[in-house]
Amino acid sequence: MEKYQDILKQWKVPAGKSTDQAWNELQAKLNNRTSETKVIAFSWRPMVSVAAAAALIIGLILFWPNESLKSVACNAGSHQTVALPDASTALLNAGSTISFSEDWSDNRTVELKGQAFFEVIKGSKFQVVTPVGVVEVLGTSFDVFSRNNDFRVACRTGKVRVTAGKQSVEIAPGFTAVLENNRLLVGDFDLSEADWRNGEFLYEEADLTNVMDELGRQFNVQLQLPSVAGRKYTGRFSNKNLEEALQLVCLPMGLKYTIMSDNVVLIEEATTVKR
Repeated sequence: MEKYQDILKQWKVPAGKSTDQAWNELQAKLNNRTSETKVIAFSWRPMVSVAAAAALIIGLILFWPNESLKSVACNAGSHQTVALPDASTALLNAGSTISFSEDWSDNRTVELKGQAFFEVIKGSKFQVVTPVGVVEVLGTSFDVFSRNNDFRVACRTGKVRVTAGKQSVEIAPGFTAVLENNRLLVGDFDLSEADWRNGEFLYEEADLTNVMDELGRQFNVQLQLPSVAGRKYTGRFSNKNLEEALQLVCLPMGLKYTIMSDNVVLIEEATTVKR
């Protein structure tokens, strides 16, 4: 691959020559390298342009797998602490994945899908990249939630810069940054509140669908439920006891539940209209 890249860097289409002639010259140069190393012959027709061939080779170089990339996935029904290369830590919530290079000599960057609480030691810029937004810190502790289009960051210590699209805000301890309707909004929260790290989940006017998703992840169960789109939930549950959690979420919402097996829960409307 390096041989081809060297040739492409040094070669350009001669003036006054057709694409076919140019391609033949390039192919001859590639064939001359067979005395140095084994080269797999190209099967492209001469009609393929030099630009297309160069783009394909460069694409293979750029997207060659990065063997040093490490990924850690936290299964449903559990939390997992991950030690990062600089001794910072990330506590993963259930159903979350974190990826990072094991060589942090140049930068400290992690990719997150799901939710994690980070405790970052001081040093160079530390970035958490999610599909929706980016969080930047120097040394602090903060929580990042990124599932589907939901994105929120809560700062516990230090200062955090949150970026989503062209919007950017800085938040201090006790403040949150939440992406709502493509707007990055700043709010506050009580630092003494229980949080998911202790197995406590607190909600205020939250989408019931998201609450049910979290409940399913925490207990590693499959919830079969009716459509609850547009319904809001205010309350809390703990991940210590499944039946207690179901009661705290279902009863206030007019729902009933039946635990069918170890990993399936049927949820229905508590009252049905007879016809």
